[in-house]
Amino acid sequence: MLLIKSTIISKDQSSSFRGALRASGVMAFAGLGDAILYPVLPIYGKELGFSVFFIGVLLSINRFVRIIANTHIANWVQRIGMRKILIVTSLVATVTTFMYGLKLGFICFLIARVLWGLSYSGLKIATLHYASQTKQKSGLAFGVSQSIKSLGALGILWFGPILIDNFGIQNGLFSIALISLLGVFLAYSLPKMEAKPKSNSVKVNLTFYPNATNLLVFILSVSIDGISVVSLSYLLSGSIANSNELLVYVAFYLLIKRLFVLFFSIIGGILTIYFRPLLLFLFSISICLFAMILIAFDYTILGIVLAFLFNTIVVTFSPLIAIQKQEEDNSLQAISSVTTWWDLGAAIGAFIGIYAVEYLGVQNLYVSLCIVGTILFINFYMRYAKSNRSIL
Repeated sequence: MLLIKSTIISKDQSSSFRGALRASGVMAFAGLGDAILYPVLPIYGKELGFSVFFIGVLLSINRFVRIIANTHIANWVQRIGMRKILIVTSLVATVTTFMYGLKLGFICFLIARVLWGLSYSGLKIATLHYASQTKQKSGLAFGVSQSIKSLGALGILWFGPILIDNFGIQNGLFSIALISLLGVFLAYSLPKMEAKPKSNSVKVNLTFYPNATNLLVFILSVSIDGISVVSLSYLLSGSIANSNELLVYVAFYLLIKRLFVLFFSIIGGILTIYFRPLLLFLFSISICLFAMILIAFDYTILGIVLAFLFNTIVVTFSPLIAIQKQEEDNSLQAISSVTTWWDLGAAIGAFIGIYAVEYLGVQNLYVSLCIVGTILFINFYMRYAKSNRSIL
């Protein structure tokens, strides 16, 4: 009897792990159209009829949509199941990529970006929820899943410009949309692990509640995924005078950031076999805070590299930590909450980043961010981590 029960549990865990990996593949294909816009739209935006201001709006509106949509999408995931959500959202993502190439004007493009923001919420929340079902070796599931999701953006940033250069902006985007369609077929192959309706639905007030985990995630997102990314050219300009050379270096460090996600997410996942995810999470936050001090005192390149590297571990495991630390058994609530606060931090950081650096200066800004981050880190540790004796 025990052997039969153990076999069933093992099969369930294997199905959960496979589901998490395939769901990540769906997200990788679905995100091709969004990833190619960031290098392409600033260059071809005028050809599509957009001013610099409208290009900024189009590149950022999806993130603000996600902040509002995450809670409602999480309830839909709970209501109709992860697999169905991924099928629908991957199909919508393909349609939005096709819409980018239609040249129907700003309103049509804006609608496509709003739809992509909604799709991304569904893709991310459902993918994380698949990973959360892997109770055994959940850290490995989250790490490998995060790594797979990054493959789509890396691939399209390499061969996407080649497609557009050979076929033109319109046909190039249509070709990328066809490639994205593979994500829909992959979504159909997902194991049917439908979410069971629960009475404890995902609530907006809990999603936006500033608990210790959310506040810590928020300040790191503001600092690294927001301010550091948009002000990268400013941070590097002190040691690189030539503008063309500066552009190459900025692109290089952004590529390094994506490569860190690819490699160190999976390395972090493997490490959770030997160390508790909470320990890796705490250690990575400590290094991120140290990296801010390095940037503040002119050790810019080392600080940027450390911040981008260990932020990868924080991003990978923050949903898992939020799930483990919640009081009720509602993983979708925890995923929705921590995802929303991360999106909120990145959006605010990107919005204020350049102005904050110019107004406060690099040293004052990063010392301030480090002080606030350290206070929130201590608060998090005292509230949650200290009760976990096994990491001390």
